[in-house]
Amino acid sequence: MSNDSSAWIGRSIYDLDTPCLLVDLDILTANIARIQQASSAAGLDVRPHIKAHKTPQIAHLQVRAGAIGVTAAKVSEAEVFAAAGIEDIFIANQLIGPTKMRRLVALAGYVPRLSVAVDSIVGARQLSDSFSRAGRTIDVLLEVDAGAGRCGVPAQQLVTLARQVSELPALRIKGLFAYAGPAYKHRGAEEFARWAAEEAASLAAHAATLRQAGFDIQVISGGCTPTAGHYQPGCGLTEIRPGTYCLNDRNQIDLGACTEAQVAATVLSTVVSTPTATRVICDAGSKSLATQLGNLSDGFGWVYGHPEGVFYKLNDEHGYLDAGPMTWRPRIGDKLRIIPPRICTCLNLYNNMVICSGERVMDIWPIAARGANQ
Repeated sequence: MSNDSSAWIGRSIYDLDTPCLLVDLDILTANIARIQQASSAAGLDVRPHIKAHKTPQIAHLQVRAGAIGVTAAKVSEAEVFAAAGIEDIFIANQLIGPTKMRRLVALAGYVPRLSVAVDSIVGARQLSDSFSRAGRTIDVLLEVDAGAGRCGVPAQQLVTLARQVSELPALRIKGLFAYAGPAYKHRGAEEFARWAAEEAASLAAHAATLRQAGFDIQVISGGCTPTAGHYQPGCGLTEIRPGTYCLNDRNQIDLGACTEAQVAATVLSTVVSTPTATRVICDAGSKSLATQLGNLSDGFGWVYGHPEGVFYKLNDEHGYLDAGPMTWRPRIGDKLRIIPPRICTCLNLYNNMVICSGERVMDIWPIAARGANQ
């Protein structure tokens, strides 16, 4: 599909060729507003993770709603969003190697507020050496492991890391952060609120320890989509970094973090074959829906409005829909909207997203950071 939207505006989404990625603008903006308002009421800044949408137009919607900036996973993502005018970017990932260092130094030349993650003295030295040679400094946030078992130093090593980093000439310790992965072990608003309070209190305690050791900790960054909207005033954090909340997906439905009515992103697909009474084949396979990550949802896609319609198998170009439990049987030529299990990986398969309101096309936005994996 061409990025030229003029021929499509006002037409029905069911006129579109398939498979294609649809994003409902009304749901998208409502999702952004809901989390922004809840976070502002709790006294928290919002720094959305753009890996969930990779689309500058959405980032600008988030900033206009009140977000202070964005979170990126990769230098290449940050480059795309900086070129699109985003002026405050935190790269919440460990950056290692001379190529990334060169790109990061160049990026710092035109991003007014740029910060990066650090969880080792090795990575910190690479940053400091590179920025020292360029005559620059950069803000860093120390990453602590909050139970996700991924990156981040154990809490008992945090002060030691801070002291090591503080001795490096080109780095300024701005704060600390953690990935709120353990939130995904919980279900429903009550559990999310309880864990959000525990997460925030833990990070605030780590920040207090660093302050007692003499460090000026300005930023305490946490959160994720399941906990977004569940923090209370004075919780201990200064900002949250949710990502999926703006688009949502089946995983978030199954967690209890959203309803189907709050899912903004779906894949439009055409029924191409009905070989048996229950097996329906669509033209959206693994190249259009990606594959399931984790074990939150038992399937590869769900028919929007008919959650009993589950895609139980994917080939490259084919999606296998079990129509047995459905109250109606899709026919060849029917177009179905499919909720993917995980939108972050799904949208990275598309060059564009079709922006719609209900069933009408509003615009076509390029997914500008698609494939920005370095």
